[in-house]
Amino acid sequence: MKSPLFVPQNFRLAICLLLVCATSPIICVAEDKDEPLVVVQNGKYGFIDHHGNFLVKPQFIWADDFRQGLGIVYVCGQYVSIDSAGNLLPRRIAVSGHLEPERRDNKVGFVDAEGQFKISPVFDDALPFSDGLAAVKVGEKWGFVDATGNQVIPPKFDAAYYFRDGVAVAELDSGEVLIDKTGKTVASGYKIVDLVTAGRIPASRDDKEGYLDPHGEIAIPFLYESVRSFSWGLAAAKQNGKWGYLDRDGRAIIPFAFDDAGPFAGGLAPAKLGSKTGFIDKSGKFSFLLPYRYAPGFLTSDKDGLFLAESDVSRFWTDDNKFGYVNKFGKVVWGPMEGSPDHPPLLGWTDEANSKSCEGIPETVRQKISTFTKN
Repeated sequence: MKSPLFVPQNFRLAICLLLVCATSPIICVAEDKDEPLVVVQNGKYGFIDHHGNFLVKPQFIWADDFRQGLGIVYVCGQYVSIDSAGNLLPRRIAVSGHLEPERRDNKVGFVDAEGQFKISPVFDDALPFSDGLAAVKVGEKWGFVDATGNQVIPPKFDAAYYFRDGVAVAELDSGEVLIDKTGKTVASGYKIVDLVTAGRIPASRDDKEGYLDPHGEIAIPFLYESVRSFSWGLAAAKQNGKWGYLDRDGRAIIPFAFDDAGPFAGGLAPAKLGSKTGFIDKSGKFSFLLPYRYAPGFLTSDKDGLFLAESDVSRFWTDDNKFGYVNKFGKVVWGPMEGSPDHPPLLGWTDEANSKSCEGIPETVRQKISTFTKN
């Protein structure tokens, strides 16, 4: 990966986002612009508001972003939900109106906001729903089901990911393919290099990159060294070693002059020009300068928690790997300081970490947590 990633609550989702979005990773943060922001101070996780004020003081060994009013923390050996006042609640797996994958007895199904299985746990693995379908694994093959659990696309793929704009990436022995909602291959012989957005599919072929449309036809010719997803009508593309921005018809709207260029959101995009880093507007001029090594831009997850929506803060990492948040006016509301949000341990929590996760937690809170169902 070219940049640090904060892995979201659904770890299987996180791994797949890492695989699918390697060139322009999504930082999966709160859906509401006013949701609390996760921070790390002296090795402990807590939450601040968008002005940098503490809402929940750093006290947990791990925490994840808020979504629709609740975040998640790891405490006393459990993942539990937390509200903006710091109250701990049983872990919410799905938000209202959504289904999320949940494992039971080595099988995966889908539960609702009350934690009830609406699709029985009969699959060997599964990804969250997107565009009305969810990829599920049966044996060694992947297919897709709808929200009632009906098999829409039989399990015939070696891997399958998320539908967006009516198409999804899947893998066969012959390589990567783009499929429609019937499972029909609409394009092959390409490598999908970033998220499908705005009816444009960033792809590569023969060491050049361009864009397909949802029918598998070439929408923007394969002329570029690198391309990224569209957001707010523009996409970054690299030509002759420099980055600029294209519109959906392939017209160069911002000249190829930058040494790096990120996604637009809320009218601004992170960019680098020589020794300068900061955020540019749609004229290609810097709105404000900010020293950083990487910044994902003013992006958050959409209503499904998977793709692009707008935030009023951006994370950033400095050259010495310090972490901070900046708002759209160029004001740094947190940091930069040591301590960056990270994913949970890839191999799970150790007994030592489980014990440490309970340090400093009042006995009354420990007792409350002990009544929560572990999942």
